[in-house]
Amino acid sequence: MALKGDLAGRLSGEGLGRRSGCEKLSRRGISLPAILLGWVVAAVCGGVLEWLLRALYVGVTGVAPTSGGFSATVVVVALVAGFLAYLAGGFAASRLAPHRGGLNGALCAVLGLVLGVILAVILSGFGRFFMGAVALPPVSFGLSSRELISAFGLFLADLFGGYVGGKLGEPPDPNVIRR
Repeated sequence: MALKGDLAGRLSGEGLGRRSGCEKLSRRGISLPAILLGWVVAAVCGGVLEWLLRALYVGVTGVAPTSGGFSATVVVVALVAGFLAYLAGGFAASRLAPHRGGLNGALCAVLGLVLGVILAVILSGFGRFFMGAVALPPVSFGLSSRELISAFGLFLADLFGGYVGGKLGEPPDPNVIRR
């Protein structure tokens, strides 16, 4: 009987490498719905946490952080808020993913970076369209080497937060696969 089922599977195309992109990703442990959910959770948590951390900073110091400016205060608030947000997002992604929660959690931060870059390119395109400006180097947009290094550090903190959150959301037994 096994041979008959095997023959039927081969005739239907099973086992011949005909897998969709989603099936290939799921074989590697990557769950796109889990990553999307984790990113949404991270985005919501990030907005709330940043607002709360800024309010806490003003309550403790009595001085409002400069809005639109680049200072150590802005970097620290963004670092802590981003780490905690992607910690929550990675945890949510891990709970939805069948396995490899750390990978799915870290990919939430990668998705956030990709969407952020796409949004920045789109918005800069509209800015050029309405302002009629010529293409300018990143330094003219306020992205000097100091800001780019800080942004890279913030991304690494987000990536680490997503990975740790994903690992925290994994089941304790590595052989457990959620369905």
